[in-house]
Amino acid sequence: MARFVFLASLSFLVSSAAAQVADTTYLREVRVYGLPVTTYSTGSKIEQIKTGEEVVTLSDKLINETSFYLKTYGNNQLSTIAIRGTTASQTAVLWNGMNINSPTLGQTDFSLIPLFLFDEVSLRYGTASSLYGSDAIGGSILIGQRAAKFAKGFSGTFYQQVGSFGKFNTGIKAEYGNERWDFRTKLYHSFLENDFPYESPAVGYSKTQNHASVTNYGFDQQVHFKISETQQLSAEGMYTYNFREIQPAVTNDQANETLRDRHVRLSLNYQNDSRIGVLSATAGYIFSNQEYADDNVSTVLSKQLTTLVSVDKSINVKSNLRYGVSFSNYSGSSENYASTVSENRYDGFVSLGYALHPFWLVNLNIRQSFYDNHYSPFAPTVGTEVHVLHADKNKLVFRAQAARGFRVPTLNDRYWVPGGNPGVTPEDAFHIEGGANWTRTINSWTYTMDGSLYQSWVDDMIVWLPEENVWSPTNLQQVDIHGLEVNAKAALTQGKYQYKLNLIYSYCRSVNKEGQNDLHKQLAYVPIHSGRASATMLWNRLEFNMRLNVTSIRYTTLDNERSQALDPYALLDASLTKQFRIQRVSLQLQAEAFNLFNIYYENLKNHAMPGRHYAISISVNFNNNKQTP
Repeated sequence: MARFVFLASLSFLVSSAAAQVADTTYLREVRVYGLPVTTYSTGSKIEQIKTGEEVVTLSDKLINETSFYLKTYGNNQLSTIAIRGTTASQTAVLWNGMNINSPTLGQTDFSLIPLFLFDEVSLRYGTASSLYGSDAIGGSILIGQRAAKFAKGFSGTFYQQVGSFGKFNTGIKAEYGNERWDFRTKLYHSFLENDFPYESPAVGYSKTQNHASVTNYGFDQQVHFKISETQQLSAEGMYTYNFREIQPAVTNDQANETLRDRHVRLSLNYQNDSRIGVLSATAGYIFSNQEYADDNVSTVLSKQLTTLVSVDKSINVKSNLRYGVSFSNYSGSSENYASTVSENRYDGFVSLGYALHPFWLVNLNIRQSFYDNHYSPFAPTVGTEVHVLHADKNKLVFRAQAARGFRVPTLNDRYWVPGGNPGVTPEDAFHIEGGANWTRTINSWTYTMDGSLYQSWVDDMIVWLPEENVWSPTNLQQVDIHGLEVNAKAALTQGKYQYKLNLIYSYCRSVNKEGQNDLHKQLAYVPIHSGRASATMLWNRLEFNMRLNVTSIRYTTLDNERSQALDPYALLDASLTKQFRIQRVSLQLQAEAFNLFNIYYENLKNHAMPGRHYAISISVNFNNNKQTP
């Protein structure tokens, strides 16, 4: 409690001093609405993902556009992430500022996040527990909605896609507003029969995938009200439903397992740009219901209630300050819990950004978290950026960061019967990284190069091990992670023609340094090498794109047995897109081909992925909004 009092006192003293300083120019723009990603992330690598209008899962988008590795349990099946060699539980996923990782499992299934219902996705690489709390060890993914326009008029979108193996995706968006109100409604439905042919080496002959169909649908409703020029109230409600036949292993012809997921997410946010700064208060509620069925039905329920209050203040032309507190109550029930379990978590945090020079920025973030009468590791972050070149056509930025992160044990870790261990402690991580970003424009060419080197040490990693025939979690492993990332882009404009090239490469060594066995081995399902490459040509609203996805060998066992490893693969996709515009209506037609070389590959041992397949789609947008002055 002493640390919490210290944080609260520090926040009060600095804010009191700030109130006596006249507001001037912000060091960096504070996002009043939307995702507060970059303001206090100096020294970090951050990317924005284009959401578009297509009905697609966040899993598919991340696979296609990032170097992240997602372990998918089949086509459109369970999908978990590994960022920079960490585990699926070491990535924080935030919606409207709230961590939506399952309180029972401690991770997110990215195949259950429909990108159609969101406007913004931001990726924050590296440890960021000082900003986002528990789980933010390997990276953080922030999803949310764009700021309200408060424009008179109506806009709408209709999307329809059909494709191989029974794919049928539909999406509808509508927005209406005026100077004070903004209403948005989004609905989607997705179905996939998943009856693709394959020939697995484990079987030796051609088969057709059975028992793997997937159905998803859901909606999102937003209401934004401008109380005044400095105040806004926003409410959002989201419901998603997913039913899937669990795709069996290629050697299993008698599967009958199914999984049904229902999620309700509600949030209410108040913003006030006042003399003390930008006050933001958020209340949220998340409910999850998962039913697993084979011969019997097993149900897991979880609930989360979160409140978050923060103040973002421009102290003067050189410095910004953010401080706040949050409270979350997590509860869960399962046949494997003795009763319904519940816990409270409290967080206090302070962030300070400062310009040592107009081209040299630094920031300090600190957070203290408490859970179930325990302290989490104190989480500070120090970051810096130096703008060495800052001409319009020649920019060079160096960045560096050092951070400490943590992951609180899940409800399953502590309360599972049999085997739960109430004494298991949080995972503790230390992370350093450095990088550079260079942008150069020469005549009609624009070049961008971004590179990062990183090193992480994760102590007290939680591992489930058998003890007297009962699996139980313990703080056993120590993992050493290091790697590099390179992203190179080139763009050429010649009259009506545009050409774009993009190359992403990632090298990662994630090695077990301490434990019972298999020391100095690569962690399971973490590729050492991975890469993405794309080439795009645009002419007269016509776009042709080719995309290459390369993934190296992945070991499936901690002893790195080669005979049990997944083979490397390279997948080539192509798309052709044509856009039309008739007054206020825009129309987009797209044809896509995936896995052109019909490669057989797996992301989970003995679980097939589809070969060559196709999809066509149409998107119609209508907009008669008139932006208010």
